[in-house]
Amino acid sequence: MIVGGIEEIRIDDAAHELYAADSYLGGRVMVFDLDTFAFKRGWGAYGHKLSEISTNDADRAYTPNGPMPKEFRGHLTINFSNDGLVYAADRNANRIHVTTKDGKFVKEFILAPYTGEGGSTTGVAFSPDKQQKLLFVPDLTNNHIWFLNRDDGKVVGQMGSMNENGGQWYGLHMIALDSKGNIYTGEVFAGERVQRFVPVK
Repeated sequence: MIVGGIEEIRIDDAAHELYAADSYLGGRVMVFDLDTFAFKRGWGAYGHKLSEISTNDADRAYTPNGPMPKEFRGHLTINFSNDGLVYAADRNANRIHVTTKDGKFVKEFILAPYTGEGGSTTGVAFSPDKQQKLLFVPDLTNNHIWFLNRDDGKVVGQMGSMNENGGQWYGLHMIALDSKGNIYTGEVFAGERVQRFVPVK
């Protein structure tokens, strides 16, 4: 098992499994046993089996506002919802793939497809309500947090702009929410800081 460029790890305590996303061959989701680290299953874009992932660079080529590539393009990050779906943010193709925990492809959300190098889908977090009705997606290049309906991927709002002042971002990269809906963000590039945003009552 070759693992190249780990981007994110998530733990499924109930299933006793470790999910890892790497950038090898453009990006893969892989699942391991939490105790032994034995490989259990994995997939690529559109639920492709690992053995079916193309090695042809043309299959991961992307032009802003163009057709979606057949494979992931790298900098893949993951999260999974309470109802057992896996969300893989394919940053360099400006999209999020939704699959089951067995890798069956469910749907694709395309976000800010005009975005060029750097990409718009840096990660995925969920709103703290039980149904997790919203996705919170940090955008490295445009420096927004996008708010999407989790059901259909439609944008319902955005927050923030590019700058180094408090409340803005320069290189928005990481996001997390707590049970109260507080948003925590981390930046790369010149930002290199953590900020917290409190919901307006």
